[in-house]
Amino acid sequence: MQALFGTRTAADINLAAQLIILAGLLVGFALARRKRFARHANVQTTMVLINLLLILFIMGTSFYDYVINGGTTTGRVAQLMIVHAGLGILAEGAAIYLILRMRTELIPASLRVGNFKLVMRATLVLWTALVVLGVGIYAERYLVNRVAASAPLGEFRQLGADLYVHAVELDDALARGSEAGVKRHAEHLINLIEGSQGLHYGDNDIDGHLEDPGDGIGLLARLDAVAEATNDPAAAAEAVVVHGQLNQIVINALDLLGNQPASNDKATVGDVLQLARQANAEGVFAINAAANTAGVAQAPQMASATAPAGVANSVTIREKDFAFVPTIVTVKAGTTVVWVNDDPAKHTVTADDDSFDSGDQNLGNTFSHTFTEPGTYPYYCRFHGDIGVGMAGTIVVE
Repeated sequence: MQALFGTRTAADINLAAQLIILAGLLVGFALARRKRFARHANVQTTMVLINLLLILFIMGTSFYDYVINGGTTTGRVAQLMIVHAGLGILAEGAAIYLILRMRTELIPASLRVGNFKLVMRATLVLWTALVVLGVGIYAERYLVNRVAASAPLGEFRQLGADLYVHAVELDDALARGSEAGVKRHAEHLINLIEGSQGLHYGDNDIDGHLEDPGDGIGLLARLDAVAEATNDPAAAAEAVVVHGQLNQIVINALDLLGNQPASNDKATVGDVLQLARQANAEGVFAINAAANTAGVAQAPQMASATAPAGVANSVTIREKDFAFVPTIVTVKAGTTVVWVNDDPAKHTVTADDDSFDSGDQNLGNTFSHTFTEPGTYPYYCRFHGDIGVGMAGTIVVE
């Protein structure tokens, strides 16, 4: 049922059902007090059998996913679930025994308890305590945690999208036969995944530019933070899968950097593209959805720099949707060109001849350069283009 409705919805259904079942058992108890034993037996039997179905299709699978498959036994929710499961088995077993004792002759005389009413009342008290405990587990798992938990959800989604973008850039560089492009985008993937504290973080293609299209923290760290805040076994299991995919991408990228020439290694680049697509479209999307369902809030983000006021004798180029807009600009000598990044992704403004370079530009960051000599000045984004390819533009100075 969890697979059909989702973890939270299944828990909602189970909570409502347990309250109804408890009310039914109390009604059955009242009927017994009034000597209406046939109706009492029918009500109690119905409630116990409905609960058995809930154990099989909701509570049992929830316990398995969270405690056993999730490998979680030390948290408050897991410990309460273990206690609830043990007492629940005892209560359901006692209830089934009472039904068989009331309605059949299957219980041998030697196993029939003498004080039947005492067992009935003890079972009802235990059942009531279990429902109260179940309400507490529900509140702890879905209400208390969803208010308190926060995680870098926006950064996580952006890094997932960037992962796939740079895998595509890598594939494009391979298709062009660009050795430098393949190695540069391999470096981008490593640094984006591992972050500045990663083992392989750095100028991996040894071109004199340490390039990180990510946020410096790394997708692996963002993944761990979101999965932990989500506190959901399914999300934790998916995070393990994504971890493996990201680590394999790093291994493949390192292979590309060591291969001569890397631009011939179609199989490795193909694997990177497939792994990046799966990690983003399946893993990041699923974990982010689970975080939203669990009520995880966006952690505070650092404010991005904003564009400054207009510069005298200047023109502005927007970096938007992975393109320079406009792509070709004609200006007079002495004009200052201002580039403004309108994309969540990082960009650079890098001259083909390295005569000017903005360095990393985050969302809202600007870069300006004054052109004093007539000529044609082609440039590109080191993250999303190449010389004359992809995100590239030209300044014509008259």
